Amino acid sequence: MRSETGRISKAAEGDRRMDLPPRPDGLSPDDLLARADALRDGRAWADAAELYADYLRRRPDHWQIWVQYGHCTKECGDAETALLLYRDAERLRPEESDIHLHLGHALKLLGRRDEAAEAYARAVSLDPANDAARAELLAAAAAPAPVEEAPPDAAVPAAARVFDASDLLDYAKRNRAPTGIQRVQLNLIEHSLGGGAAVAAFDPASGAWKPIPREAFERLAGLARSGADPADPDWRDAVSAASDAVRRGPPLDFAPGCTLVTLGTAWWIPNYLLRVREAKARHGVRYVAMVYDCIPVLRPQDCAEGLSAEFAAWFAGACVHADAMLAISDCTRDDALRLRRGLLPGADDVPVAVLPLHAGPLLPEAAAAPARPRRRPYVLFVATVESRKNHLLVFNAWLALIRRHGADAVPDLVCVGKRGWKADEAFALLAGSRALRERVFLLHDVSDAELDALYRDCLCTVFNSRYEGWGLPVTESIGYGKVPIVADNSSLRQAGGEAALFFASGSEPELVERLESMLFDAEFRAAQEAKLRQAPPLRRWGELAADLAAALAAVPANPTPPLARLAPFFRAGADYAVRALPGSDPTLEMAIADAVREGPCWGRLKEWGVRTLRGCAVLRLPATAIQGTARITLQMQGPPGGGRFGLRAGPAGAVDGPFRWIEAADHERLFCVLKVPDAAGRELVVEIDTPEGSHLEDGRLVGPNLLGFMVCAADDLAARLGYLERKALAKLVAV
Repeated sequence: MRSETGRISKAAEGDRRMDLPPRPDGLSPDDLLARADALRDGRAWADAAELYADYLRRRPDHWQIWVQYGHCTKECGDAETALLLYRDAERLRPEESDIHLHLGHALKLLGRRDEAAEAYARAVSLDPANDAARAELLAAAAAPAPVEEAPPDAAVPAAARVFDASDLLDYAKRNRAPTGIQRVQLNLIEHSLGGGAAVAAFDPASGAWKPIPREAFERLAGLARSGADPADPDWRDAVSAASDAVRRGPPLDFAPGCTLVTLGTAWWIPNYLLRVREAKARHGVRYVAMVYDCIPVLRPQDCAEGLSAEFAAWFAGACVHADAMLAISDCTRDDALRLRRGLLPGADDVPVAVLPLHAGPLLPEAAAAPARPRRRPYVLFVATVESRKNHLLVFNAWLALIRRHGADAVPDLVCVGKRGWKADEAFALLAGSRALRERVFLLHDVSDAELDALYRDCLCTVFNSRYEGWGLPVTESIGYGKVPIVADNSSLRQAGGEAALFFASGSEPELVERLESMLFDAEFRAAQEAKLRQAPPLRRWGELAADLAAALAAVPANPTPPLARLAPFFRAGADYAVRALPGSDPTLEMAIADAVREGPCWGRLKEWGVRTLRGCAVLRLPATAIQGTARITLQMQGPPGGGRFGLRAGPAGAVDGPFRWIEAADHERLFCVLKVPDAAGRELVVEIDTPEGSHLEDGRLVGPNLLGFMVCAADDLAARLGYLERKALAKLVAV
């Protein structure tokens, strides 16, 4: 390995100087690349690297090959040179998320953990669907350089209500200016603190919630409103202080019967609902989940890759774990109830309270700041630039206005929002039309003060979306006395109410007609503004926080445990996978795959199954109507590299007796059968024990993999035969 490393380093050094002649072998660049790829596929890393270097001397702008060259160098043990090669790729393609992922890998190998975390954060900010970078970022945040732990006597007072700000803190590590969900969390939490309420974040390293001091949270909230630069030293210091509190602090002391409230998203946090189950079992915690919308299920075509499946699995699990749900609109409540009834027919014991976001202006009048100077009147469009917001329709409407009325008569369109996904057509139209570029302006990283001023000075606003959970910019526009022109669909009807001017969703002609009336008919515009002033007044965030407190006070005191909620739908003889299941529709199988794992000795659900960790991984199964002896069949794989593990089973609370020890080869396919007498009406528990000295993978001692299970009566031969046929026969066709 040492000689290969030296060989790669010299090749890379020469390549970076770009002053070596091409190899005199007469190969064309395409032939060189084909040979290099073949050597790479055969794991001949050093030889592949030399050919990649030759290719890049001729075609130095091929950024993907700089990445491949870096991979080969890294595989030969030279992470330092690999880092330099990835930097060359970055210079050619700075907005490519995966390049920053590989930069993070190289920096981590070099022990530069803080820089690695920054690279992973950059990868996620460029592509929120980059799950590999997000997982590395979580691990980097959870396992920094050794720090002094907080003293054992640093007790945290128990709180009656805990607001989980995990995703808010995760967002703050990469961004400063809040979007809709972050704005809702910041305001509701800030107005709810005190009086037995606290704020916390989940620490993946310890598997526990850690408190964020109130002063640290309020400082973060204040800075989020006052600026937009994430590199500002004050902002970075505030984020660091909150992160350090979570990383170094003691676990939160949940008061008995405490209510844990997730006002953001949690589906991206590994094993989140598993930890919720533990808190419910140990402290009697009641769990409340906020549902902003069900768009990943209803409109997966508008979502980033992977989001729909993640959301579907979370929603299925939340329906089983949540003791109450919050919805931000009547439409979202109805969507959530419809999906939940499809998942758990007849199970309507969990309330879904509506917390409509009828919030007022961003800032009080006294705090207003001047807008970015504008020489012309403008219409404001506040939304992430993504396919669901359908900027393409609005851009086309602006072109129609320019053609009809002339460019000088048409106001500007100011679009405020981050660049999202699947909006290539809109950007292509903008790039290809000079007339449109002269009237349409895209603003990113706009502070609340600047956005406040933009609202105050605009002629009116437009909000075009194919589907919304609420539509906060619509309400904000009304709060500033500006008429919003809004697509007539979903929750936007409730958000706009009597004050909005609606157009048929997806209709460019009707949007153009509404715009013409507002922009060129002064009498019509005055009438709409007068109508807006007569609409019911908006509410302050403090009032919304009071509504939230009332909804939390109504959460049932003795909620149904997750497995008990699943029991009526759990079928003996059914084959249940324990893995991250695909699909954009929430299913009962998704909820079961998550809910049956208990304790700290489980890895994260993956597409192929789930890893057990060293110690005793507990599989807890819902009660069934099986009479007499139950038979549990586990589909497993041997530990990486092979090894020994133990199995035993019994009714919950009565698992005893010796383990049955099994020797398994590396990822050997296993079907393990356990019998449990007297199983009727009782939850069943399987313990999977992995002893000391097990295989080390990714810094953890790991045991066998669990892929799935089946439970039936021991004498149910039909169920047993059906299971065997499903597993043994790749394709069984009954004729």
